[in-house]
Amino acid sequence: MDQSTNSYLTFKVNDNTFGIHVEKVVEIKEYTEPEGIPETLPYVTGVLEYRDEVIPLIDTAVKFNLGKINVTPQTCIVVIEVINELKNSTSKVGIIVDTVSDVFEPELEQLKPIENDYKPKYISSTYKLNDILVMILDSNKIFSEKDIIELDKIIEGIE
Repeated sequence: MDQSTNSYLTFKVNDNTFGIHVEKVVEIKEYTEPEGIPETLPYVTGVLEYRDEVIPLIDTAVKFNLGKINVTPQTCIVVIEVINELKNSTSKVGIIVDTVSDVFEPELEQLKPIENDYKPKYISSTYKLNDILVMILDSNKIFSEKDIIELDKIIEGIE
């Protein structure tokens, strides 16, 4: 994919709108019930077989401290790539979202950076799209190093 493309996929989690750079999006899938995993991280709902691998499925609302996703016919799974800096590799993760909205291409100056002391670190900037505040995610900061280690352990335990 063209690295210079400044396109973002938007999706809703409860009443919040998020955007993620399209280069991090692998696929958008219809929601399917995951295989459960005992004694896992609170936001991991289970795992899915995705092509030739097993990937963790994340309840994005729980991860972002917004309650839980209420599964409806519009609920879908966005498969994203995250960088595992510890192993210098990429991993795929499925995130459950209420709905996928659309793709937009803002000018760089239209993205409003978030202050460095703002938490959580995975929100890098905001964008106003038709009177809706879109929080732009940095997919490589959604999961801490500790989270990545735990997610890897889940996958290794299944394979």
